[in-house]
Amino acid sequence: MDKKNTFWQTERGKAAIKLILWAIFIVILIVIVLFSERDTIREQFNNSGEDNTTVETPEPAEEEDFLSFTTMQENLLNNNYEYVYTISNSLGTYIYTGIKNPDKEMGYREDSNGIIKYFIVDGVTYRVNLDTTEVITDLYLNVDASYFNLEVLFANLSEYLYTTNTNQDIRTITYNKEGYQVIITTNTSMITNITIMVDDTTYDLDYYLVGESRLIDFTL
Repeated sequence: MDKKNTFWQTERGKAAIKLILWAIFIVILIVIVLFSERDTIREQFNNSGEDNTTVETPEPAEEEDFLSFTTMQENLLNNNYEYVYTISNSLGTYIYTGIKNPDKEMGYREDSNGIIKYFIVDGVTYRVNLDTTEVITDLYLNVDASYFNLEVLFANLSEYLYTTNTNQDIRTITYNKEGYQVIITTNTSMITNITIMVDDTTYDLDYYLVGESRLIDFTL
């Protein structure tokens, strides 16, 4: 008994104790490493499985709330607005830039012959020349001005079916009538463009500041 008890206190006994402790430490370390590697492999496998089965798709853009098309038509008919009309046909290009109030209209016509300033009131068209005015009848020469009459245009279009496409805050309304096509573009609050294609002529009608444009203060 005494020999056995004193063995662990000898140099050889102490060395044996250290060896046993190191062996236990190494075994614990190996177990920890094995469990850690197993968890890592399992996580990688799970992630790989998710990548193979899940396809990320972008969130669809939220569609904006549009004012009703009928209300937009009424606003354009009953309010002040600014416009740029570009008409192209086999005879040339004609540009009308102006302001329209419910009771009068003023602007500039530009074509290959130059620029004139015009003023329309009570159904009469005047050419404005610095301090003088003169009645003219050829403001819409080579152009069908009936397409500028929105009240008539909207009334005619109301009899036909149309298709509507929306892309976030832009809406496109297309009419395909026999003989010509009409495309109306709006943002969320107003009509911004009407494009009419008939025969060899394109009417590109842009509208701005509907209900916000200034009043025409010109008088004869």
